[in-house]
Amino acid sequence: MSSTTVIVAAIVAAIVAVLSSLLSWLIARQKNVRMQTELETMLSSEQDRVAERDQRIRQGEDDRARLLERVEVERENRSEAEQAVRELRTRLDVQQQHHEQTLKELEENRETQKQAFHHIANEILEAKGKLFSQQHQERLDTLLTPFKEQLVDFRNKVEQAQKADIEGRAALKQQLETLHSLNQRITDEAGNLARALKGDKKLQGNWGELQVEKILESSGLIKGEEYEREANFKDDDGQNKRPDFVVYLPEGKHLIIDSKVSLVDYMSYVNAEDDEERQAALSRHIVSIRNHIKGLGDKDYPNLSGVKTPDFVFMFMPVEPAFIAAFQHDQKLFNDAFEQNIVVVTPTTLLATLRTVANLWTIERQNANARKLAERAGLVYDKLRVFVEKMEKLDTQLTTARNTYDEAMNTLKQGRGNLISQTNEFVALGVRVKKEFSRQTLDTSDLSQLPEKE
Repeated sequence: MSSTTVIVAAIVAAIVAVLSSLLSWLIARQKNVRMQTELETMLSSEQDRVAERDQRIRQGEDDRARLLERVEVERENRSEAEQAVRELRTRLDVQQQHHEQTLKELEENRETQKQAFHHIANEILEAKGKLFSQQHQERLDTLLTPFKEQLVDFRNKVEQAQKADIEGRAALKQQLETLHSLNQRITDEAGNLARALKGDKKLQGNWGELQVEKILESSGLIKGEEYEREANFKDDDGQNKRPDFVVYLPEGKHLIIDSKVSLVDYMSYVNAEDDEERQAALSRHIVSIRNHIKGLGDKDYPNLSGVKTPDFVFMFMPVEPAFIAAFQHDQKLFNDAFEQNIVVVTPTTLLATLRTVANLWTIERQNANARKLAERAGLVYDKLRVFVEKMEKLDTQLTTARNTYDEAMNTLKQGRGNLISQTNEFVALGVRVKKEFSRQTLDTSDLSQLPEKE
């Protein structure tokens, strides 16, 4: 029994030792699991912080890229505007040279005609001055006065054209110098008013139209003559249609401008606190612009009765950053608008376009003045030609009258059997008369040539 007890005790001791070891292992394993969990938690937290930091870095890089793109777009727009200004200056210089050459030729023709007129008039007056009585001189003055007035008027027209051209070039230079500052001021005003007008679509629309009218005035166009606000037209159904602005072009054509302001979604885009909100606001902003384009295209302004427009309408967006944000994000937007005969413009592009229109009107007026001067020169030339022809005819008639007069006087006083000698013979033969010929008449008559008596 004692050996069995010892064996049992040994087994129990072994079992206790095994259980003790197992318990120690389980406790150690549990501690390891807790430590591993804590390490994983710490690792996950650290990874989240790293991911958040990377996200901020990427967002900063995206913002930097967007700013660089915006700067590049602004640089390209400025470059295009400067190129347009250079091309416009080149065209104006060419037109100026052409008009100066035309005016020079007209002035030379006027001077040549004036000299020819004075030369012919002096020759005629010198040759025939002794033959004209005071009555003839008054008639000649009556004939010459209209020519003098036309020459004076012609000279005044030339001087006015030269003065208008010089003033136009000076005004154009001043306008070009203020183009950049004016555009910057409009952009700044647009940003400030965009915040002030947020949410009020009626005020936004009125403000957009006001910006268009300011640009029209700055371009040099004349209200009521070269552009009109809310002109009335009829569609095919006889309904009234009133575009915001109609710009008149030379040759009776029109340019239609309609202002559309989209600010609510754009302001949400600018003030968004995260990318998701910003992207959603930008998408709504683009949809709003597309709706404006579709609504303007549905009005079909180019096909209205009495409208002669180049098959497209200008949709004006007064806030250039709103335009840039939408059209950079959706590059198909411009082409989609153009397919509906809509061209989207901003203060910069609209002002450059309207400056070109204003200069076209200046050139048109200069061409009209040149045509009028040429017509007046032609009229003066024709009048002078008719006058010369009449004076030549008068010279012929005077020569004929002089010859007839000389022949009559010869018959009266000179030659064999002239009338004076024969009638004077009656007196010598005793015919009684009330009064005899004067001594001067007898002295200038040939009294010796009497016909032979039979």
